[in-house]
Amino acid sequence: KKIFLSLLAAIKLRFYWLLSPVGGINVLSPQAFIKQAKADTTAIILDVRTPGEYKEEHLAGARQLDFLNSEVFDAGIKQLDKSNTYYVYCRSGKRSHNACIKMKKQGLKVFDMEGGILNWKKLGMPTTKE
Repeated sequence: KKIFLSLLAAIKLRFYWLLSPVGGINVLSPQAFIKQAKADTTAIILDVRTPGEYKEEHLAGARQLDFLNSEVFDAGIKQLDKSNTYYVYCRSGKRSHNACIKMKKQGLKVFDMEGGILNWKKLGMPTTKE
């Protein structure tokens, strides 16, 4: 019984950790990310990978803004409308998390997708080449 209660407590802790912001950034599972973005009338899905990565495949309707080109990225986020909510993803989640931190500092509302497009595809979710 003690083992079961300990396991249950660990599961609860993990669950609360997943719901809490990471570094002040709200991180959503791919399923929650797309569901919330579709329900949000102010949503903009933002792919922060390179133009080449974006061209290979991306989420349907996503806009591209290259985080690795800091000059372009910094200029780009200054042009973004603060009344929108930005749903940000990259390849694995590292760039998008850092992009979200920069964007949040600019006063933008952001959500980061857990695990990036790699996690998205691992779950069998669709991409496009538009």
